[in-house]
Amino acid sequence: MGELEITLAAPFIHMRSSALSQMKLVFYYTQDKRWMGLDDAKKLISIGLTAGILTKDEHGEFVLTESLRGEKIPLGFKPTDEIFSAPLPEKKDVLDSLLAEISAKSGIETKVLVGELSNIRAHFDNLIGDYAAIALLAKKYGVDVVPHRAELIAQIESK
Repeated sequence: MGELEITLAAPFIHMRSSALSQMKLVFYYTQDKRWMGLDDAKKLISIGLTAGILTKDEHGEFVLTESLRGEKIPLGFKPTDEIFSAPLPEKKDVLDSLLAEISAKSGIETKVLVGELSNIRAHFDNLIGDYAAIALLAKKYGVDVVPHRAELIAQIESK
């Protein structure tokens, strides 16, 4: 876990919360820890969204990615200004993530799964998109979509 991930995960871990409002995040960074100013805190949240470390839930609150929720924050940690200039970790699309999970669980190649995805869309006369179809494909192979639910809903609603 890099410095950016630790900085973004800290308020969720310290407050033992799965979802936080922007106001609580900004307060944590600016007043509680005094790590940065208001503009930098807002910029950090934006970077977190862009990198896929943070997502918004259906209530408009920020949610930390599942993989970082169990991490530990080093004692005495304080971020440097490099978190604003460091290259962003590559955000993996929820479609790619679920395809990889289904492939790993079922042992079927991703190429074959993409074909099945097309068949599912064709079954519904192409009235559903890839994000809805991947949820159905995941259900078929017993892959849990709950950790990706917020991302899937956001993608489906934006189309």
